[in-house]
Formats: sequence, C-alpha cells, structure tokens
Amino acid sequence: MKTKRNCIRDLPAPSHFTKGDTLVVFGEVFERGYVNGIIDEAKNVGMKIIYSTVGRRDEAQQLRPLTADELKEKDQSPLINIPLEAGFDMEPDSSGIRPVDQLKDYGLTGWETARLNWTSIEESRQKGAERFRTHVKKFLSEVEKQIDPQKNLIFVHTMAGGFPRAKVVMPIANRIFKGIGPRYCSSQTFWESEIGRLCDMSFREVTGETFFHLIELSAPLRQKIEKSGGKVRYAAYGYHGNDVLVGDRYEWYSYSPYLQGFAKLRLEAISDTAFEKNVSCTVFNVPEILTNSSSIFLGIEVVLYPLMQALQKEAPQKTPPLIKDLLANCHSRLKEGFTLEDINRVTHEYLTNPEVRSWPSLEGWPQHNGPRQMELMRNSSSAIIDMHKDAKDLMTKDLSEIVFRSCGKIMLREMENPRYGVAWIGHDAVAKAAFN
Repeated sequence: MKTKRNCIRDLPAPSHFTKGDTLVVFGEVFERGYVNGIIDEAKNVGMKIIYSTVGRRDEAQQLRPLTADELKEKDQSPLINIPLEAGFDMEPDSSGIRPVDQLKDYGLTGWETARLNWTSIEESRQKGAERFRTHVKKFLSEVEKQIDPQKNLIFVHTMAGGFPRAKVVMPIANRIFKGIGPRYCSSQTFWESEIGRLCDMSFREVTGETFFHLIELSAPLRQKIEKSGGKVRYAAYGYHGNDVLVGDRYEWYSYSPYLQGFAKLRLEAISDTAFEKNVSCTVFNVPEILTNSSSIFLGIEVVLYPLMQALQKEAPQKTPPLIKDLLANCHSRLKEGFTLEDINRVTHEYLTNPEVRSWPSLEGWPQHNGPRQMELMRNSSSAIIDMHKDAKDLMTKDLSEIVFRSCGKIMLREMENPRYGVAWIGHDAVAKAAFN
C-alpha cells in the first residue's frame, strides 16, 4: 500500500475564528517552536489562548504542578496547572520498580544485550496511561469552565518525544544521531535491542496515544459545543518528510534516522481513524526547524537553508522587503569571504548526492541510518556551520521562525474546514504563506 501525501500547496482562505473562540494548547510551551506560530495567529484574530503544563518532578520524583514562582516565570495566562506529563518511564509498578530503574546498570558497553522485565514495563505503561487520563479529565473540566460553549474551540496537541530519563539513553542517542567513523552507531541495531524497544513504546505513548486520549476524553465537551452550533477542532504536529526546493523543483526529502517517526505514524493513524468518524482533526507534517529540542539531530537543519531559494521563487515581486531583510540578516551571520551562494552550493550538492537521494523513501518510512549517509549529512552540516561567525548564532534561527509562523497561519486557516486527517506542509506553502 502506497503512502498518499495530502499536500497543502497554497495558503488556505482566511478562517472565521475570532474573539470569543478559544485555542487550547495541549502540552507545555517551552520555547519559540512550532506551536508559537498558531498561538500568534490565534491572538491576531482575537482568540483566547489557554495554556497547560506537563508539571515537574520533585526531589522524590513525584509529579507536581508548577509553583507560584514557576507560573510567574512562564508568564502564560490563563494556564491550567494540572500536570499533563505523559509516558511511563518514571511510573513504578506494583513492587516500586520503574522502567528507568531497569536501565541504571547499563552503559555504552553492554546495552545491546540488555534484558528487561516486560511484565513490569507493561504494568508501568498501563499505570502511566491511567494517570494521564485522570489528569486529562480534570484538565478538560477546567477548560469547560473557561470557554463559551456556543463558540469555537481548537485543541493544539504539542506532545512529542519520550526518551526514557536514564543516563544510558542520551549517550547512545548521540552516537545514533551524530556519530560517524568509530563513533557511528546503527539506529537499527539500537531499535532492535530491548532498550530500543522500550524507547519505541515510550515515544508512542507520548507522541501518539496522548492524541487518542485527548480526542476520546473530550468527546462529551465536543458534542456539547457542536450541539450549540460551535465547532471543535484538533490539530497536532507530525513529521513525515517534506517538500524542499532542489534545483527548480520541489522534492520530498526526509531526515534519517528519525526514530520518533514510528510514533508519528501512530499519531497519523489515530488522526485518520478519528477523521473517518467525522472528528475534525488533522496531523500537520511540518518542515524541519532547529530548536533546543531538535538540536540532538545533527544535520536536520541542512534542508532549512533551501527555504531562502523557495522564498525567492515564490515571491510576488522581485525583491520584497521580507526577502531583502532575511537575506541581509542571514549574510550578516557569515564569516568574511563566504556568501549565501556558498550555502546554496553545499545544500544542493548534499540534496543531489546519489547516496542522499536514494536514502530516504516515502515507502517504508522512516529509514534507519547508514555510515556513509551519516558522514555526508554530518560533513554538510559542519561545512555550513563553519561558514558562520558563531556556531551558536546560525541563520537557521530566522529561517525557523518563518517556518513556524507560516505553518501557524496555514494551520489556523485549514482548521476551519479541515480536508484531511493528515496533511503535509512543504517549503512551497511556507514561502507563499510568508508573503500574506
């Protein structure tokens, strides 16, 4: 069965969401990332924003709400202070053993042959899901108190990730996502290990099942609002590769190895199933941006740079201020002697390299890594970073902001009358939205 991509190629018509309508962020806003785009758009049309939190862990590793000082620091109001932490890595089974406890004796040697107690892990998984659902019910009860049931309501699901919080996991992940030469680590070898299997379960619980729980548990509220004439919509952030400009054509490309992709597929399946049952929900597969949380994936930013060319291609006139300012800001970050053409040359060579072109495939996505593929991606990323004056001040900051702002604009408009359970936003749509 072939994967059908429902691509949004143009900016949808303006929505009629307005003052009195509410956007609920289902997941915590930590930084300038994807969700800020749709939050900004919702604010622009006068919608109310309700924030949430995943909570924090105290010294005894018990989940708790935010403190008064933490709430003040976040400066997000109104915020429903009920911990929506998902997953089960810290959830003890009936004997008090947590999944992370089973990993504490493993290091960078020996993890391949680790053996875990899956009966205990399954018990923790079920307890974690029960705890999450209990908290979501309380959260939704508070949401209902703060909205007009005759107006429209949009839930924006932002939950992703799920690396078990054990010391052994991130060093392995660093080798998978950044390792070349003697530090290279096969993502398939990891994924087929028992620790990899645990990560797979954890990713699915955090990224996918949370969307299922939200849709299912909010059904009474959804029915109440719809009966009164309002609309209820659900949006979530996915990733399944995206169209980028290669030469003069937009072509699908995907970062590899994207191990969270298996959980993103589950997220897509949940949305498609609900959409077929007349629930207005869409998973938006958005282009890569570079944030604090995505920086572990070295090379994920390489396909951000061609966005500059997509903006020039889609510009309504020759040199609009947006492009002039963006290109000037990007150029100002480069060392003397380097130009934006040098950036374009490296990304074009990377995207047209036969090894790179043959690696990601829409069929059978996501793909695992390979030593040559990782070396090409690492070298291209390093070459571009080395052209910058400051490795901590890359032009990807400006490009990422264009992506999440454009995606927010597209998403809010599309959510008025969503056409698909899963939709792709490529650099073509991002560029067109940036000019409107």
